[in-house]
Amino acid sequence: MASQDGKKPILRARGVSKHYGGVVALETVDLDLHEGEVLAVVGDNGAGKSTLIKALTGAIPKTSGTIEMDGHEVQINSPTDAKAAGIETVYQDLALVNELSITKNMFLGRELIRNDILGRLFGTLDFPKMDAEIRALFQKLDIRIADIYREAEAFSGGQRQAVALAKTVMFGKRIAILDEPTAALGVRESKMAMDLVRSLKDHGLSVIMITHNMQHVMNYCDRVMVLRLGRLAAVRDVKDVDGDTLVGLITGASEDKAA
Repeated sequence: MASQDGKKPILRARGVSKHYGGVVALETVDLDLHEGEVLAVVGDNGAGKSTLIKALTGAIPKTSGTIEMDGHEVQINSPTDAKAAGIETVYQDLALVNELSITKNMFLGRELIRNDILGRLFGTLDFPKMDAEIRALFQKLDIRIADIYREAEAFSGGQRQAVALAKTVMFGKRIAILDEPTAALGVRESKMAMDLVRSLKDHGLSVIMITHNMQHVMNYCDRVMVLRLGRLAAVRDVKDVDGDTLVGLITGASEDKAA
């Protein structure tokens, strides 16, 4: 399905399924993500939301289905494949290493090597360059973390989430996938995190966001897809629904004939 401006989806998944023997976790789910949008994925516990995201990013193997980027089929069989395709994922546990500094967490697995004899011979890391890039990015995103040398465990949940989201801006080329970005955050920190989610669009990223928070769907997202019992139940423009309608679609109290 093309967007209203006639452009094809940046990401298109068709018939994505995941079976565990006789247990069906996900069954023939379709997904379209358009350039510059925030797409919410909602559903009750066990609806298949996290399974869908893991199947799209290669964290688990699909039983069936295809994935296209810019109209061309791609093989995403591992998280490395997803990163190569320009997809960055932030899971609920944030994938931050508590014992490492913010700088080391931001560049974990993508460290910059010094451009001198020490770098060429011994692989010496270029911490001044990494620090400078992080400070510039944090200033651009208005992330107020002064001491990037402190270990990640020293920071609040909201600050840790900000670091994880900043990492998607730094390395995400096309798409950011967020799994419950405000889980376990307070009201103020949730707003800070969601403001950062909105800013991802300003940095050229399209966003898929799993969330249970209907207010976040209504205030920060462009479209919403509803999963129920492992199947696609509905896809709506956010401007065309309200919270009560979404709850009805999630629980099955109401149906979407357009899905």
